[in-house]
Amino acid sequence: MRLDAQQFFTAQHTPSHLESILRRARFDGSIATAQSEEENASLLAAAAEHAYVKGVIACAGLNHPKLDAALDSYQRHPFFRGVVGPDFRAGQENPPGLNCLERRGIPLDVAASAAGIPPLLDRHPDLNIAIVNLGFPDGSEAWFRGMERAAQSPRAYVKVSGLISSGGKRWTAAAVRPFVAHALTVFGPHRVMFGSDWPSCLPDSIWKETLAIFTQAIGAQSMETREWLLGESARAFYGIGAAGVEGSEN
Repeated sequence: MRLDAQQFFTAQHTPSHLESILRRARFDGSIATAQSEEENASLLAAAAEHAYVKGVIACAGLNHPKLDAALDSYQRHPFFRGVVGPDFRAGQENPPGLNCLERRGIPLDVAASAAGIPPLLDRHPDLNIAIVNLGFPDGSEAWFRGMERAAQSPRAYVKVSGLISSGGKRWTAAAVRPFVAHALTVFGPHRVMFGSDWPSCLPDSIWKETLAIFTQAIGAQSMETREWLLGESARAFYGIGAAGVEGSEN
């Protein structure tokens, strides 16, 4: 199964729009990420209507006192596959909602620099996490060490996403290749996913260009490895095709 593991919708960029793009690229589907709690319901409805939306990553207030009740509701929905968290920084106190996710086995998409991930995993060793945007690579030793430490947890995966235009620069395949290579070395292809970040990649790059940069960055790989990177890792992590939220299959 080929999956775009990170994409969004807007009023101008609708589920019908992305469906045709994925079909032309011979992708089976995508995982839609909410950008606000108000969007959760509409995304879950879109997943029920559009077969290619294989799962939804919901926004949830990890400090909210009624988080458990909200998660009860989300977990009753067959397309709910995880929660997207706020930016976590090294040294900051983690929200109590992480304990709820850990206890329930709900995956967390986490936006954090690589250096901030190991302390999070130390406090929550049973939390299934997907490190989005490749942990915001900056070329520092802290990034490389953080990715190495994070990879020691079999529950940690990484998304190569959001790199087309970030940090005030436009990324090329050559620029991102050393970081992708490091992620592949320490995580292995079974824990690395492709995410287009569509339509956030616009207007710098169209969806097809995000895929081209990714495939150029991973370099020559066996067909089996390419299939894991282009969808099977995401399918395994989010339990696509399984009933309810199973998290990582490892």
